Amino acid sequence: MEALRPSQFAALLPMLRQVTINHLFARSVLERKVDGRVWVHRDATGAPALVWVAHPYGMSLLFGDAAQASPAALQATLRERAARAEDEWLQCSPPPLADALVALLGLPPTPSSATPGGDAPQLFTRTNFRFNAARYAQARAGLCARHPVVEIDAALFDRIDFSVAPRRFWRDAAQFQREGTGYCSIAGGQVAACAFASFVFDDQLEIGIETHPDHRHQGHALATAIALIDHCLQTGLTPVWSCRKQNTGSWRLAQKLGFVPSVDLPYLRLPAGGRASDVARHL
Repeated sequence: MEALRPSQFAALLPMLRQVTINHLFARSVLERKVDGRVWVHRDATGAPALVWVAHPYGMSLLFGDAAQASPAALQATLRERAARAEDEWLQCSPPPLADALVALLGLPPTPSSATPGGDAPQLFTRTNFRFNAARYAQARAGLCARHPVVEIDAALFDRIDFSVAPRRFWRDAAQFQREGTGYCSIAGGQVAACAFASFVFDDQLEIGIETHPDHRHQGHALATAIALIDHCLQTGLTPVWSCRKQNTGSWRLAQKLGFVPSVDLPYLRLPAGGRASDVARHL
């Protein structure tokens, strides 16, 4: 695949708009909201046929013409991209692209029930949810946010050190405060949980959410999520939720808050660093 310069990213936006799964993270790269990377495989005419977009958070999207995804092309791409600093979580559109990669890597077609990790690629499932405002209103009437929340300011932006944190989705606090928003729950002087805008495009706000291990199962994530969803409804935004299906905490919380599963798709974990040579070993 050919690595593109950032000045070339925007030309791929019309092609991305044809993708039907949640792709706001890829859009943030192509619109240069963050410093991601993009590669293309071109067809015989020189036009982009396959596009691989990598977000700095560690998510990536492969999309385009599945007919162009020959085993040789995918094999070359995986080998070229083996050196990655962190695990990469790959989604594909349309589904035959994922099927081709799963077959190429020799993975079982059934999603793994194991914990993510290890030297070998793994197949999981990612769920896209659809927000149902009526269900949320009904649920909201019976939900009690047991913990007070505060809006994430510049100091909290730098302080939140979760794996899912605003600073992994925005260039800096100024950009986050200008284009995003979020809320934290504080317990014992520690950030217990946060819910924040990972991406905001048009009338959509995608929710990033995380709880500190010391404060799980205490309602902190629920309190912050309610605050962010209420903000969305007050400002005319539609909240967006996607997560790994095997992350039962996030998957169940989404439905508790009125989100309805809409799409399940293959979610490939490609291992990090030198261990990524193990990806090549599977080819």
